[in-house]
Amino acid sequence: MNIAIHIRKESKTPVYLQLYEYFQDEIIKGKMPAGTKLPSIRYLANYLHISKNTVIDAYQQLWMEGYVESKEKSGYRVVSLSSFDYHSNKMETNNVIVPKEEEHFIDFHYGKIDQPHFPSNAWKKALKEAIETEGNWMLYGDYKGESILRNELAGYLSRSRGISVSPENILISAGTEQLIMHVLGLLNRTSLQIAMEEPGYDGVREVFRKEGHTVHPVPVLQEEGYQLSSLLSSNSNLVYVTPSHQFPLGNIMPINQRIELLKWAEQADGYILEDDYDSEFRFLGSPIPSMKSIDRQDRVIYLGTFSKCFLPSVRISYMILPTILMEKWNTRQFEETQSSSPLLQKAVAAFMKSGEFEKHIKRMRKVYERKYHLLMECIRRYMGNKVTIIGESAGVHVLISVEKVPIDKLIQKAEKVGVRIYSTEKYYKQEAKCFPIILGFGGLNEEEIEVGIKRLSNCWFNEEG
Repeated sequence: MNIAIHIRKESKTPVYLQLYEYFQDEIIKGKMPAGTKLPSIRYLANYLHISKNTVIDAYQQLWMEGYVESKEKSGYRVVSLSSFDYHSNKMETNNVIVPKEEEHFIDFHYGKIDQPHFPSNAWKKALKEAIETEGNWMLYGDYKGESILRNELAGYLSRSRGISVSPENILISAGTEQLIMHVLGLLNRTSLQIAMEEPGYDGVREVFRKEGHTVHPVPVLQEEGYQLSSLLSSNSNLVYVTPSHQFPLGNIMPINQRIELLKWAEQADGYILEDDYDSEFRFLGSPIPSMKSIDRQDRVIYLGTFSKCFLPSVRISYMILPTILMEKWNTRQFEETQSSSPLLQKAVAAFMKSGEFEKHIKRMRKVYERKYHLLMECIRRYMGNKVTIIGESAGVHVLISVEKVPIDKLIQKAEKVGVRIYSTEKYYKQEAKCFPIILGFGGLNEEEIEVGIKRLSNCWFNEEG
């Protein structure tokens, strides 16, 4: 759901009332039809940088006036209203600003891809081939994933990541979070103790939380990197890490720590969840070997995805399971269904088999490298020493830190000049002195990158207040 809302905290109108009026207006005008689910309280509070109680007050007001209904464990949903003409000049007088659809924002959102360079014709050809090739792509598909894609993945991972793996040990699903759920289902829940990077990917942390697990933090510091002593002294037997490009800080786990982590897994009779989500895009030096490529005791569960390197909409992620866990999975095959489209799996396999996938990766590495260097140049030129840049020369985002200025104020100022930026607060479980700003550049062109950074510099550093 796209929430185009700007809260004015300096307004005399209480924030909860601004929220209430925004949703009321959207519902009455039919922009939120009956059955539409309102964003979760936690999500909206994080998104707008306000307290959960404020969101609760707004939702309660909507509920009391009959605009929404609340059902246990399913949140708030819009109810069906009788149709009537509604005319109002509220948009001119209230304190909620909803940007017009045609208004263009320079959006530094992390996770977007470069669309102009996407090989649409080659992808269409692969889709056509998948449809025309004989096979049951109309059905649910293989519970482990289509064999043709698992075969292509095995070859690609060998060439690109140095991983020797049988296609039979590869499992395909729709998204990293779904894969994590599968892993948890294979492990002994009563003795499972989980550790995770801090800061770290909030989607994975949320899966652990929903499954009732307490997560032991493994601190990752901007300068010092991974603090593995915290893990080694805990009772954990499963740890989630992004060693090739730590998310969101961008650190790389050095080889001595990788070896130390592998030794820990063997001694603790545990497993390492290695999320290698954007290993393809490294712009300085040689590619960093995966932990799985040096795993001799079969203790690494390797996670990969096509969302960052290819196309988010295909919703295809994959993992390499240790043999003992794959054997356990095979006994559960009739309990599991394939959540990723067989048609899209076959199309991706055809795209890889034709050689177009690796051509695309090489092409996009150059495109993103050019954008990365431009972004660095613009930050240094327009912002100088007023910001601190955080992260390695890899991936499709960087972090910047602005000292002594509240991050919500930076976000509000940026919004006023047509630029969207985002806090990293949701990636932290523990309180931090300063939450850096994450600047995703994958979906922006070079002109937008420069204009966006220039606007940010002007509104942050060249204006009063």
